[in-house]
Amino acid sequence: MTKKITFIAWVRFHQRSKVLAQNLGATIHFISHGQRGRLLQLPVRYLFQTLHTWRVLRRERPDFIFVQNPPFIAVIIAFLYSRKHGTQYVIDSHTGAFFPPWSWFLGLHRMLSRRALTTLVHNKSQARIVKGWGCHSMILDDYRGPLPDGEPFPLEGGQFNVAVAGDFKADDEPHEVVFEAAGLLPKINFYVTGDSNRISSSLLAKKPNNCFLTGYLPYQQYLGLLRGVDVILSLTTRNHTLLSCASEAIALGTPLITSDWPVLKDRFPMGTIHIPNTVERIERGVLQAKSNRDTLREEILQLRYLLQNEWEQQFKELQCLITKG
Repeated sequence: MTKKITFIAWVRFHQRSKVLAQNLGATIHFISHGQRGRLLQLPVRYLFQTLHTWRVLRRERPDFIFVQNPPFIAVIIAFLYSRKHGTQYVIDSHTGAFFPPWSWFLGLHRMLSRRALTTLVHNKSQARIVKGWGCHSMILDDYRGPLPDGEPFPLEGGQFNVAVAGDFKADDEPHEVVFEAAGLLPKINFYVTGDSNRISSSLLAKKPNNCFLTGYLPYQQYLGLLRGVDVILSLTTRNHTLLSCASEAIALGTPLITSDWPVLKDRFPMGTIHIPNTVERIERGVLQAKSNRDTLREEILQLRYLLQNEWEQQFKELQCLITKG
């Protein structure tokens, strides 16, 4: 008998969730009301999203609920529905669930994981945390699947183009050192993504002329930018973090420069330059990517093949768990 699966994600869109839902044969619902980033709107937003989620579950009556975490409120809704209707749920916990502000609720996360069929995590360090709670966990890599071409992004004239991934909301984005390093490379263009309305005036004053703020891009334009540049620069000051844009780089076959945290070095061993988040090393990393662009592009395609096979094996294990559940 085919299991009926509903996937709930309280975001506007997430490619990983879409790919996972498609492979599960699940219906997916991206549920987002109001404007993100407005704390005063948060209670009202979450109220509307709770009601919306409950209506979806009542209408679809799934055998399994997959729910993206954070926010943990969405997981609570899945838990309550499962208790009431005798269904099961799976928590798809992303990296943010283990860091502030969501890490303040790890006790609740633990309680919900104990009652879940399993908790999906992105890497070994997160798996150790969940297993330490005495809960079942599975690593399911941040695989984005084949991505569309996207809309071509108008790049400035220049010998080398770099996309700098960010959103100006996370506190782990070292934009200041990126701007300073870019200033040392005036013949290279840097395209900085994210909501530039959130950038501080002090940081904006440090932006060199060869850095172009793209603003928040629709997903198709965003993909067009990432596909069109020579390398993607995706950095974090936070350990144990798998970066979404790094996974998109692999899916698109675009070489990557990223931070030298162990989890990133382990996940992206080919087609990637790993650097400390310093001005000097960012400068050197970009120049290295420029000198070795063809080799890096060949390696990133090899890595994409290897990671796809790894994800397919992990997904088979998940399917077996659902079948037994």
